[in-house]
Amino acid sequence: MTDYTAELNRLLATQSATIAHHILADGLNVWVRKTGKTIPQWRYTLLSILSRSLNLGALQPVPNPGGRAALKIEARRLRQLSRHHIRVPRLLAEADNGLMFTHIGDHTLLHYIENSPDRLEYWQQGLDAIDNVHKQNQYLSQAFARNMIVCEDGIIGFIDFEDDPGDYLTIERCQSRDYLCYLHSTAIWLRKHNLLNQASAIWQQHQNTLSNDIATAINSSIKPINWMRHLQARKWGSDTLRLSALAALFTQNPPT
Repeated sequence: MTDYTAELNRLLATQSATIAHHILADGLNVWVRKTGKTIPQWRYTLLSILSRSLNLGALQPVPNPGGRAALKIEARRLRQLSRHHIRVPRLLAEADNGLMFTHIGDHTLLHYIENSPDRLEYWQQGLDAIDNVHKQNQYLSQAFARNMIVCEDGIIGFIDFEDDPGDYLTIERCQSRDYLCYLHSTAIWLRKHNLLNQASAIWQQHQNTLSNDIATAINSSIKPINWMRHLQARKWGSDTLRLSALAALFTQNPPT
């Protein structure tokens, strides 16, 4: 039987990257995350002030403390979500300066949204996966499509939990933030493939199933950026174009 704690300590002694993939002697695919840099609190204080001034609501950034604090947060969140039967990596070993957890799949949901002819179906599966998390009265962290894994059995799992929105936001804000992160990370690809109209109709149907508090928080966060939907020239840069596509998703005329 593999001693995962011993394996973690062995790998931490030689690993230079903050996170790296390894195959253990028993054939198990694992990831090891080691202590990263501590992130100065003043950066998040500044971001928080800017977010409030821009009325970003659920789009406001959540502090990632970095260092050992981030490792403790990730370990706690992996255990918490696993207890609620949400597909996340299984935590195998924990040390002061690192974590070892399982590999849950080779391809992200973003990969399929970018490349599959069934991208709209995959996109809707992402919405349903987030909804399933929320039905367990839970929330994610950085619910971008790149942090959602399509597992071999077709179930969508989640990775990357170095921050905990629940330390700073109500659960309604956390859950609305999950949707906003997901939509923000995918809308630009929907626009690229001329699918914003169809996606908008799907989103409206999905939004109608949400609580009033969550739907209101989402729409309130989008309202300040509605004007950005007109900014489609490449000169505006990728960050602006992502916000533009997100705003456009909320202002489409759904097909009849």
